Amino acid sequence: MMFVLMLGGAIFSEALAEEQIPMQIIDEGPAHSGNTLAPARPWYITQNDYVLTLPAFEDDYILELRDEDDVVVYTDDVPAGTTQIVLPSTLSGDFELRLVGDTYYYRGYISL
Repeated sequence: MMFVLMLGGAIFSEALAEEQIPMQIIDEGPAHSGNTLAPARPWYITQNDYVLTLPAFEDDYILELRDEDDVVVYTDDVPAGTTQIVLPSTLSGDFELRLVGDTYYYRGYISL
């Protein structure tokens, strides 16, 4: 019985560590000039400490983390089909997370 309680507690605490990051699309193309657009269907990135899990995309993206002064503090390539990104454990604080495409990007906010 004690083992079941300990296992349940470990699963529960891991579930609490995961956070869903809602993503929105920002289109900087000439027709939209920075407007926030609602995606066809809402999607989320799951954050578990420094591991981000996202749906596999057909396009390549660039991941950016920006601090409160809008300074890019981390960047990485996200090839098509990628479903997990591991961020450096040296990062800490609140960041704007961007997945940058050609004329648009997806935006969400994370705390590390």
